[in-house]
Amino acid sequence: MAATPSQPDSVVKAGQWGGQHISMTIAAASTEIEFDCGRATVPGAIETDRDGRFVTTGTFLQDRPGPTTPNGPAHRPMRLSGTVKGDDMQVSIVLTDSNEDVGNFTLTFGRTARLVKCK
Repeated sequence: MAATPSQPDSVVKAGQWGGQHISMTIAAASTEIEFDCGRATVPGAIETDRDGRFVTTGTFLQDRPGPTTPNGPAHRPMRLSGTVKGDDMQVSIVLTDSNEDVGNFTLTFGRTARLVKCK
C-alpha cells in the first residue's frame, strides 16, 4: 500500500471521488486519477493517519493534444498529499522530478468530476 506520514490508521474510502478538473477512483489494488490534461496512478489504496492526512507517491502522465511520439509521453514521479474528512478530500499534487506543482483540488465522494479534456 501507499506510504503515509505515520502508521496508517485507515484507508480512503474506495470508490469514485470527483471535483473540478479531477476524478479519482480508489480501489485496493490501485488508485487512478484523471485530470483535464493528464492522468496518474498510485499503487494500492491511499492510507491515512488518525487525522485523515496522507502522503503517497505514484506516476503522472501528461496528455497533450495532437500527435504523440512513438514512445508516448514520459511517466513522471509525483507526490500526492492531502486530508480526508468524511466525504470531502483536499489534494495537492507535485511532480517530484521537477518540484512542479500540478495543482490543489477538492473532491467529494460519489460526486461526478467536471473535466475539460485537452483536444
